[in-house]
Amino acid sequence: MGRRQNKNSLNNRKTNMTLPESRDSTPERSEKPNTVHEEEMDLKNYISKMIETFKEETRKFLKEIEGKANKKLHKMEEKTNQKIQEINKSLKESKETQEKTSKQVKEALETVQSMKAELDTIKKTQNEVMLEMERLDK
Repeated sequence: MGRRQNKNSLNNRKTNMTLPESRDSTPERSEKPNTVHEEEMDLKNYISKMIETFKEETRKFLKEIEGKANKKLHKMEEKTNQKIQEINKSLKESKETQEKTSKQVKEALETVQSMKAELDTIKKTQNEVMLEMERLDK
């Protein structure tokens, strides 16, 4: 009795499952297999086809995931390159500003030194005039 139930449940499973369509699939038999060996072979063939279908679908899914990952990676590379270009531009502008500021500071220093020299000349002249005035007063 237990064996009979097992056969019935196996037959029920077979009719509920749909075979994947492929080029090398054989048409499903309409008559019931006569021996347990034939049932096992049918089941093995069915499972093999299911495994192949699963492998194909898995490969497709992995290729799809890989494609999406590559697209995201490409977008990230583009954004990174854009940021690098912006940073390089900013660095160039900063360097130009620094050079300009250094030039202005150098010019200001030269102006200060020139004014200091003029001031020293004025002081010397003033001292000489004062000495001359003192000498004349005496």
